[in-house]
This record gives sequence, structure tokens and C-alpha cells, in this order.
Amino acid sequence: MLDLLVKEPFLGFRKEALKFLKALTNPANNNKLWFDANRAVYETYMKQPMRELIDSLAVEIYKLDPDIVVNYKSIFRINRDIRFSKNKTPYKSLYSAGFAFDKIKSSEVPQFYFHFDANEFLFAAGQYSMDSDFQKKIRAGIYKNFRTYKSIVTNKNFVKAFGEVRGESLSKFPRGFDNLDPDKADPLLVKTLKLKQFYVFRTYKPEVILNERLVDLLADDIKLSYDFTKFLHDSSK
Repeated sequence: MLDLLVKEPFLGFRKEALKFLKALTNPANNNKLWFDANRAVYETYMKQPMRELIDSLAVEIYKLDPDIVVNYKSIFRINRDIRFSKNKTPYKSLYSAGFAFDKIKSSEVPQFYFHFDANEFLFAAGQYSMDSDFQKKIRAGIYKNFRTYKSIVTNKNFVKAFGEVRGESLSKFPRGFDNLDPDKADPLLVKTLKLKQFYVFRTYKPEVILNERLVDLLADDIKLSYDFTKFLHDSSK
């Protein structure tokens, strides 16, 4: 992955990638017959440049933290899992990838994530899954190390880039914090402990994928969200 001598550099996606994804939003196209007829477009303008992006990004992420796993398995399949869904369209109209610590990306764990479709490019970081075990561990980590957590999420560069930490919230204060008086505690701590998810994101125009500087953009956003995501990862173990 890191051998630059045998990897093609990322030079940007082509406009055909956005056209391909836009076409998939049309129900008349979102089927195996259409996809198979346009598979060469997918392979040339989607799959191959995404791999080149991953190769180039792997080098930058390795410099930041070699424990973040980046490889071709970081790319999410464009096929939708329709086994338990009422929506039976077989393909996503977005293309995405994710990077976790110490393991290949998984929907359950804190990670860095990006996707793009015909309308936007999105970068996100943190814990999106609402797995109850992860919730409890992350809340405990935030409660125990709140001063560190607060310094991370109130850092001016972090706030400028992402705003506040987001996620669905409990209607009532969670159990397990009997020593904490919600009326007297730090409002940020109270708000955060009620969260069921802990993530940040920012969006860009979809045309950012057409430029080779997409690697730098992603590397910068990963650096800005690194301390936050690492904190969640360490808490969730």
C-alpha cells in the first residue's frame, strides 16, 4: 500500500463519476441490468480512482498514526444490503470509505469516514453507531476524563471546522451517573452524556473530488478530528 513506486498517484476523479452516481438516483437505472451495462464506467471512473485515492491517503495517514488501518477494504461496497430493508434498490447513489484504529473499518466503531454523491462531498468522524455497549463505554470515558474531552471539542480549530459534536440524544439523563447533579454539572457534560452518538461532520461541493488536492483536504480533516476520534476509540475499548 505504501510503496509509491508501484502505485498510481491520485489525480482526481473525472466528471463521469458524478454523472454515474446521479444516474443511479433514477429508479429506472438502479438495477443490475443497467449497472452491468455500465460496469466499465464504474470500474474506470469510480473503482480505480478510489483505489488511487486510498493509496495516496494511506501515505498521509500513516504519518499521522500507523495504527489507523487504510487499505482497499476501507472502501464500502456500492451494493446496498437489502436483506432487511423495505427499499430494494440494489445500489447506493454514493461512494464511501472509512478508516478505524487497529482494524478494518466497521460500522460499530469510532472512525473517520467520507462519501460523495452527485450533490455533495461529506467528511465525518466519531461514533455513529448507537450500539449500547459502545455508548456506555464512551460515556464513562467522557465522564472520567471530561477535562480532556472538553479541551478537544472546544478547541477553536476543531469548532471552526466542525461546530459541535452531534448525535441523537436521550430524553432523560442516563443511568450510571448517580453522583452527578445535572442541574449543577457543566452543561456540556450533561448534554454530552445524554448523546447516543458522538460525531462531527462537514460538507463540500461535490466538485472537490475532481482535484488531486482531495488527498490534502481529507488528510487535514482527519488531523483536525484525530484527537476527538482517538479519544472515543480509547474510551470504547
